[in-house]
Amino acid sequence: MTVKCTAGALLLLLASTICAFGQEARLTDAQIVGILLVANQAEIAAGQTALRRTQSRSIQSFASRMVDEHGQVNRETAELMQRLAATPQRSAASDALTQQSYDDLAMLNAIEAREFDQAYLDREVIFLRQLIKSVDAFIPSTRNAELKVLLVRSRPSFIFHLDQAHRLQLALERPGYGR
Repeated sequence: MTVKCTAGALLLLLASTICAFGQEARLTDAQIVGILLVANQAEIAAGQTALRRTQSRSIQSFASRMVDEHGQVNRETAELMQRLAATPQRSAASDALTQQSYDDLAMLNAIEAREFDQAYLDREVIFLRQLIKSVDAFIPSTRNAELKVLLVRSRPSFIFHLDQAHRLQLALERPGYGR
């Protein structure tokens, strides 16, 4: 019962925080980059937590992929910003997302080991769904062509991650879920 209450509270908090992703007044490209970097860093941090906490090989594999692929997007984003001699900018959305990431990590670290996998996957599904929605909103409003290409190129992997998280959730619900 505690995992359901904790997961429910997390889901409400996460959903309310990340609704602001694309809701600000027109974001600049530098602010979009700031949000993208924070979102990817949040995924990396959650994945690293999962690698430490889970006993499930399938979730370890998923978390490792999250760390690697979101890290790659952040490296590509940093390289782009360096080429453009630009600096990512904070926004209300990136600040809220940073705080939410800290809260998520605190919750994931505090949850009991046997309930961790479900809470981690619940967080991933909500977060990735919102990340995809945000990227969809950012693509048409981005002015820089290279940033637009990066967003368009990253989107399919975010969708794939969401699909993997859904599949792992379904596997977790099956009796005799193998680790």
